[in-house]
Amino acid sequence: MLPFDMPRGDNLLRRAYRLADRHDPLQEIFFMTQVPFSLVRYQASALKGIGQVALQVLLPASRKRTGVPAMQLPAISRVVPAPAAALVDSYVAWCGAAGRYDHTLPPHMMSQWGIPLVTELLLQTSYPLAQVINQGVTLTVRGDLPRGEPLHLRAAMHSVEEDEGRARVSVAITTGTAQAPELVEAVLHMIFIKPGHQKRKAGQDTREEPAWETVGQWQAGSQDGFQFAVLTGDFNPIHWIGLAGKFSAFKQKVLHGFGMFVRSYERLDTAGLRELDVRFLRPVPLPSQPLSVQVAPADGEGWHPLRLIGEGGKLHLAGRWRG
Repeated sequence: MLPFDMPRGDNLLRRAYRLADRHDPLQEIFFMTQVPFSLVRYQASALKGIGQVALQVLLPASRKRTGVPAMQLPAISRVVPAPAAALVDSYVAWCGAAGRYDHTLPPHMMSQWGIPLVTELLLQTSYPLAQVINQGVTLTVRGDLPRGEPLHLRAAMHSVEEDEGRARVSVAITTGTAQAPELVEAVLHMIFIKPGHQKRKAGQDTREEPAWETVGQWQAGSQDGFQFAVLTGDFNPIHWIGLAGKFSAFKQKVLHGFGMFVRSYERLDTAGLRELDVRFLRPVPLPSQPLSVQVAPADGEGWHPLRLIGEGGKLHLAGRWRG
């Protein structure tokens, strides 16, 4: 296990970790990061879930299924301690929102405390969690999450659509306090694709292009995948180990979908944002060129089109938001 406070002069450990990731020298990942590696101690629940998924991949017979249809699985409720101030401060800084959440928690930080419940819920199904693809999130903000208070969580199946080759699964996570248990609801949209499934060609979009306005920009660095993993507990190696990314479908390291989402979210006028619905269309490579967050005028129901567009007009994220 990597010690929390590794000496900078430990050349032996430097060599060892360079061998593990030749595309990301050790000093770039562990010694020049703005996110302290010591924050990983707050990710026990997420790491436990990763271990359970890995165990089921290595030992399929160890998998325990309830036999209950996915939509009939009982909801999981938990009360967890308030996130540590050091973790919240580092997360807020990584998102580019320093000074915005001095007394509250970012509503999108639910990926840190909510994903372990989602994993626990889905481990009861027949879906292969090691092959899950995060497709997007629908976020509803009904009030501010206060800092320093225990969080009341609930994870429940929201919808399931299955066909011969894939399953689209959505899970709802609600977060609140004892007095207001449903301050934030996030519906996570995922897809599980069976081997051999042929991807369908998308139909041509004939809708009129809206009048886009750039409201902010951000750029991902080579370390961002590792930093976001430390902040949330999602240590999928394709996000921070160059060799794993090279052998993935993306042929390089890519940023977490939620990392792309939260940085884009913080370029919006979040003071008036109450609903947001986005889909992850293309991963952001690590490192990336500058990316632009763009919005368009609202429609008759108050929804503003939203997108994240990168180099060469590549579309990474698309959706809508309203206040």
